[in-house]
Amino acid sequence: MKSIEISARTVAEAVELALAQLGKDRDEVAIAVLESGEGGEEALVRVTVVDDEDDEAAAMSASAPTFTGDVPALARRILEDLLERLDIHGYVTAVLSRVPSQRGEPEETITLHVEGADEEAMGLLIGRRGETLRSLQFMINLLVSRQVQKWPQIVVDVGNYRQRRQESLEGLARRMAERVRQSGRPITLEPMAAYERRIVHLALRGDSSVYTESSGEGENRKIVIYPAKQQG
Repeated sequence: MKSIEISARTVAEAVELALAQLGKDRDEVAIAVLESGEGGEEALVRVTVVDDEDDEAAAMSASAPTFTGDVPALARRILEDLLERLDIHGYVTAVLSRVPSQRGEPEETITLHVEGADEEAMGLLIGRRGETLRSLQFMINLLVSRQVQKWPQIVVDVGNYRQRRQESLEGLARRMAERVRQSGRPITLEPMAAYERRIVHLALRGDSSVYTESSGEGENRKIVIYPAKQQG
């Protein structure tokens, strides 16, 4: 089966470019999202031409009618079903928010909040430094995308972990920026997930004394904070 990998500003744009290059329609391919394009990073997708005889399941999924119902409710049900299969008791709420994109167009984000009395189970869902939570979020996005025929923006938060992590990263960003100002030398932070890098970028966006850039590839991608006088 022919397969190509394409990067673009968003998942949707990458998919469209891949389809044009392959000369195929949406229902003739299987799509794997390798990078979701969070935090200003480019999205990366792998698009594979599907032969109905070789991949009956993918063909059935592709031929399913486009979902036109309540996407937040669908996402909540999928997560609740997954938690039930894992024998984890959690209460899920879905919150839909719309914020302007870099192009000024509104972007919808669905946040699924998971709360539970069993702290150990909630900790297992989060995993070490949020690794399990990121995998869970990717899985939910993938499962929902198969029904709505597009890649949604779904964030999964367990026990308010993401809010606490955001506050921690914003504090780290400000402390490291102060060190850069005092030393006049750049500082490289530890590798972070795309959404965490976005938090750091945004935390320092209004600080004219420093600027940030991402470097590295894949899981080793990290942020470098530079003093503004070195820019350009």
